[in-house]
Amino acid sequence: MRISNKHANVQMAQYHDFRGGLNTTDAVEMIAENELAIAENVEVFKGQLKTCAGTDTVLHDEGKTFAYIIYDSINKVLLVTDNEGNVYRIEGSTLVSLGTLTGNKTLEYSSWGKGVIIASGGKLQYYNGTGLITLTGSPDACYGVFIKSGRVWTYYDDELHCSHVGDEEDWGHVSNDESSAQWVQIGYKDGGKIVGVTSLSQDIIILKDNHRAYHLTGDYPNWAVLEIGRQVDCKGYNNCVALADSVLLLGRNAVQTIGTTDAYGDMLAQNISDKVYKDVQAMGDIKVRFIPNLGQVWFITGSSKFMFLDISNGGYFHRCYNSDVMDAVQAGSGIYVLKEHGLCVLNPTHMMDEGNFLDWRFQGKTLLSLNQYLIKRVRVDTTPLFTNNAEQWFYVGAVRIAGGVPLSAREVYDNEAYVFEDESFVNTPDIDPIYGAADEVFIDFSYVYGNENYVFSMDTYRNETRCCDRERAIRVLGYGSGGQMIIHNISFEYVEV
Repeated sequence: MRISNKHANVQMAQYHDFRGGLNTTDAVEMIAENELAIAENVEVFKGQLKTCAGTDTVLHDEGKTFAYIIYDSINKVLLVTDNEGNVYRIEGSTLVSLGTLTGNKTLEYSSWGKGVIIASGGKLQYYNGTGLITLTGSPDACYGVFIKSGRVWTYYDDELHCSHVGDEEDWGHVSNDESSAQWVQIGYKDGGKIVGVTSLSQDIIILKDNHRAYHLTGDYPNWAVLEIGRQVDCKGYNNCVALADSVLLLGRNAVQTIGTTDAYGDMLAQNISDKVYKDVQAMGDIKVRFIPNLGQVWFITGSSKFMFLDISNGGYFHRCYNSDVMDAVQAGSGIYVLKEHGLCVLNPTHMMDEGNFLDWRFQGKTLLSLNQYLIKRVRVDTTPLFTNNAEQWFYVGAVRIAGGVPLSAREVYDNEAYVFEDESFVNTPDIDPIYGAADEVFIDFSYVYGNENYVFSMDTYRNETRCCDRERAIRVLGYGSGGQMIIHNISFEYVEV
């Protein structure tokens, strides 16, 4: 039989670059090929997708509702607060009471001396490694805290106040002593109040609730305050973070950045959230947290699902846990997630959270045809990082195909996958990897003795199928549960008929 001319014009579609992240602004058929309409519990890994890490429980206490987590990098300890303002030090899996916060506003802290200075809306407090001390000489209202030039700084209304040089307890001003406590008004009579302060290189950026931003440079008595913008929006107290060479701030309708390459003067901050502006507008009270080891900024909303930004690629994604997340912090090499009733630490070797699997899913660009598409072949390339079986399915149109699984996941013994209603075959045909990474152990410099992590095979598996499926629209998506894996490529051959 003669082949139709239409069938001779076979096209290849490949979904292998996911650095664009979420695009919830445009219709799914209008987004770019490297963007996603849905991205839950997946993140960028060398331009490809990787499922997010699971968690191990550090402590759990149903009798307490936690609010904030603090990392004291001087003493290498974690502190947490509950919603009643009580402060605790974490020792193993137990809580040691330290006292109560002086305020009930947004909490901010900064490393200093023997521990951390804490601001919560009342007088400043100092955790010195042993106890929690109230700095009685500090201003009555302290809405934030930072360290500059050997002084402790705080703010309220439109004023910045700083302590005596090297002395967190001395806030008395002496007219003929330049090292004594000082204060400076930011934006005299401009009608705004300070809602955020963060660093940019060696200088300080001050953000006000009237959309104005100021730049503090130099030291007393040679400091200078300059206005740098009038369209810079910071949504609430401390909704700003310092990155490597820029400042990121969350506004009411956008996420913006100010970079060190910007010329100081009357300027606009750069909007980096056009593709997810609806998600930004829908956010309520937010904690903005920078996680350096992941290169991500988390926008924590107090629910189990929240958005995060991949700084390197500029893409947004969602994390979804099995209970509400209240705060997060990087402590040394560990990344800690504060839940409503407990504390967890990320573990990249599995995808469990509080004893249950985490689900993941994503959806790419949909292809639309004026007539119909004939899908001729579908391929999925994945690297499974799990040892037991895990659910993983990929759809191209109506064609469903499973991802690759390692040999250990095909075993019955020690396999924790469900049998009841499990549609996978027991005698799964052997699928050899299309390529592997035999050097992974050789170039891994982590300790072997005492290391409880599994050694995962880095082999990449290809599952493919020939098909004859006709579709008006080709939807591409993947979903699964409980399996750490890397998704390299989803490709298919199609022709318009």
